[in-house]
Amino acid sequence: MTYVQPVIPMLLVLLLVAVVAIPRRQRLARRVTLLVLVVLFLWSWRPFAWLTSASLEASYPVDAYRSADAGAIVVLASGVLLPNASRPVGMLNEGSYERTRYAAWLHRNWRPLPVLATGGALGPPGNKVVVAAVMKRLLITQGVPADSVWTEEKSLSTYQNAVFSARILRERGIRKIVLVTEGLHMRRAVLCFRQQGFEVTPAPCRVRSLNALNRWTQFVPSAGAIEDNEYALHEWVGLLWYKLTGKI
Repeated sequence: MTYVQPVIPMLLVLLLVAVVAIPRRQRLARRVTLLVLVVLFLWSWRPFAWLTSASLEASYPVDAYRSADAGAIVVLASGVLLPNASRPVGMLNEGSYERTRYAAWLHRNWRPLPVLATGGALGPPGNKVVVAAVMKRLLITQGVPADSVWTEEKSLSTYQNAVFSARILRERGIRKIVLVTEGLHMRRAVLCFRQQGFEVTPAPCRVRSLNALNRWTQFVPSAGAIEDNEYALHEWVGLLWYKLTGKI
């Protein structure tokens, strides 16, 4: 649930180095500047973002759940918008909202399985919000009966989502699950739950690589493409870290 977006700051630092170095090593400065501009263009270019998204999403079909045998739907939190003067109560951020809505849709339109929402308390002391509790409220408003909604309210990472959810699921004799999270996040989430001994069927939502590149505006650099590329980078780094630390 913690995201660091390092690429743009790194490019700015490189550009600053190039500007400072111009009086002394002009050729090197020009090369560094050109490199920064090329990387910045690619990082903000939707076709490149499509490729980075597809590198993580292609292995997980959106309809694999249809033939699945499962005992529960597990939906992972992304984040939360904390209360402030203009927002009296905590609200789900965009990722958590889409994941939760999709889990509720599966419950209504696929199978009426119990839904386990997993996500702990986020925010500074005195202003924390338990994400799973907010997800529960949305699930109920989306038609999932209250007695079919379970919550796991301690986890603060994908690995903890799997570890703490596993205890709840095992107590209920459940070994097969349908897992709901965003397409970019699915690979790491699936591996974490399989590491805990579960048979996992992915049900990805917000699959970015499904968006066709069919408008000219998608070939213009955009902030949205930067966001998707940063998210994909975060996932690849997360996968490497989890592998090195034995979490997957």
